[in-house]
Amino acid sequence: MRLQVSSTTANEELITLVNRGYDQLNSMHKDYTERKGGGQFDDGKANEIYGPNIDRWATEVVTALERIFPTELEAHTFLNPDMPFGAVSGDYHYQSLRRRFTFYIKGLDRIRQDSLPQYTDLPLGPRLFVEDIESFRKVRDVNRATVADILQEGYLDRPEDSVQMALEQILDVPMHKKDWGGEINDLYTANVIVNGRRTETAFLLKGNGLKRRVMEISDCGKNGDQLLRLIESPARLFVVQFVGNISESVRDIDGKVRGLRAHGKEAWYSIVDGQDTARLLRAYGKL
Repeated sequence: MRLQVSSTTANEELITLVNRGYDQLNSMHKDYTERKGGGQFDDGKANEIYGPNIDRWATEVVTALERIFPTELEAHTFLNPDMPFGAVSGDYHYQSLRRRFTFYIKGLDRIRQDSLPQYTDLPLGPRLFVEDIESFRKVRDVNRATVADILQEGYLDRPEDSVQMALEQILDVPMHKKDWGGEINDLYTANVIVNGRRTETAFLLKGNGLKRRVMEISDCGKNGDQLLRLIESPARLFVVQFVGNISESVRDIDGKVRGLRAHGKEAWYSIVDGQDTARLLRAYGKL
């Protein structure tokens, strides 16, 4: 079975959660020490005082595990840690809570070290969907149904420049690229992350200036020469974006990318239609 995100991204996210857990554990113990030293600690309220923060962390972990792994096995493993029997000394409720929290953190780190290598990494076939691109990972949390209210039969009424500026902000592109007729792409950046690596990416962007709901190959220059120029960009990922529906003729980019791959070049493409454009903009607060 395959991971649902790249192993590099998964490892980084789990390391962050493990470190956050240890930070929370240290903060909890510091607070306990201060309360105890001041004679203000009530062991009977240990769960009430520290439990909510631990629960929030555990909820974040379960959400991450369910997003990373293809089944619920790792989430179940995390929620049922291997805790050997052992006595605790001192304030029973606090020490028991601290001990249990420590085993949750260590259990998560074991999942990171032992479970990740057992799965095949995220596949990188010729086509990447928008949610496969790590730089756009927030889109995974935006269901298609949640953008239905702003679409008209799959069409998002937004100008190209607005979409371009949003992409530049999402990808931390420092300078806005002005549109002109002879360009080989509308946006070019190496800030896109795919499978944990920066990837040179060229975009062909189309907004509501096209004045139609479906983009055809004829809308991509004479005989689709805009697609040809896009493929000539010094990039490995080629993105075709339109605020409406994209016809099958435009998806001929698949054959062009497969041709590059046949010659040994690392290359992918992504089709981002109106629905995925809306999901992406909403995910990053650009609507």
